[in-house]
Amino acid sequence: MKQLTFKRQIFCGVILVLIGNVLAFIFHQGIFVNIAWILYGLLFILHPVYPAHFINTSREKTAAGAARFAGVVCIIIGLAVWFYP
Repeated sequence: MKQLTFKRQIFCGVILVLIGNVLAFIFHQGIFVNIAWILYGLLFILHPVYPAHFINTSREKTAAGAARFAGVVCIIIGLAVWFYP
């Protein structure tokens, strides 16, 4: 498997949320969208990736922290907002 880059991780997250929306629509259960958002947030917390222009710069640690913070925001969205199909 290829290395998970920022662009690929964003794409995987969009696909994950789309699958959650489709499952929520099919089964009439909004919980699937919430689960998708939580998984997307966990993906950024466990594997914080950031754009390539931050690599080998003085802002690399800040970029990793920002990616983790974005993951926390996604988890909060998944927990706080109830999506209806």
